[in-house]
Amino acid sequence: MLDSLMHSFSAVVLILAMVVVGYIFGAFGWMKKEHKSLIINIIIKIGMPCMCINNILGQFSRDFLDDAAYLLLLPLLAMALTLGISLLIAGAFKLPRKKYGGFVVMCAFSNSFFIGMPMCRELFGEEAVPYVMCCYLINTTFFWTVGNILLQRSGSEEQKKPDIKVTLKKIFQPPLIAIICCIPLMLLGFKPPEIVITFTGYMADVVTPLGLIYIGFVLYEAGLKNLRLDRYMLTVCGMRFIVAPAIMLLLCRAVGFSGVGEGVFIIELAMPVMTQAVVVASSANADEQFVAKGMSLTTLACFIAIPMLMLVIDVLG
Repeated sequence: MLDSLMHSFSAVVLILAMVVVGYIFGAFGWMKKEHKSLIINIIIKIGMPCMCINNILGQFSRDFLDDAAYLLLLPLLAMALTLGISLLIAGAFKLPRKKYGGFVVMCAFSNSFFIGMPMCRELFGEEAVPYVMCCYLINTTFFWTVGNILLQRSGSEEQKKPDIKVTLKKIFQPPLIAIICCIPLMLLGFKPPEIVITFTGYMADVVTPLGLIYIGFVLYEAGLKNLRLDRYMLTVCGMRFIVAPAIMLLLCRAVGFSGVGEGVFIIELAMPVMTQAVVVASSANADEQFVAKGMSLTTLACFIAIPMLMLVIDVLG
């Protein structure tokens, strides 16, 4: 148990160190707001698709898909239940319109990739990657459909119908397209040339450091001195680090899904607020600062919460 706790702390410290690099880059003026889009494009359009190709065609096997129902159904059920609870709490709080969508999105959806991927790789090794991909697929689909609609309505005085074309464009980003294309190829037994696996491996390696540096810069932009815990932020933290992972734990135990997959799913559901939520809130004219505050607070809090959660997972076996 002690070894597991120390490993968890080591993984968290390593990730936190990369986040600090991004914060320092912002503090010294080496990274500016206009650089954010470049980093996002490198990660989303190059790094993440290459990671999908490298893992699915280079490391996956057909045996992995034997548990396909659990791999997609468990995250789907857990996120749907978390979303339902979040909507009930938001209604009970009687939040202002501009905060309503942001609050639900913060409670319901996790940063499954930018922090989830490096965290799970450090905690569970490369075996965690396919499970993270499954969570990412469900999480990003939920966010760009339900989450996007909630944020758009929070920023608008009128109830506007969602633009289906825009929504589909947001969902079918390069990483998801790569997953959809690679799975049939993997099932057919296709093996790309070694140079493709090597290239995609190198490009995939940029995702973790760049993603965490980006998070560090976003924390610098938000300003740590401006972060305060109120009842809304305490509720968001409670949903992210207690309720969501507890739901996933109960679902995994109910169907007998255990091992690395269970651990990854629990940690994925306990990740901080999505960085994309801040961007969408801004473009939708919702309360961007409210969401940025939640993203920053939960990002900082996860470095304390995750080792504690890993201890719980270890105790429960």
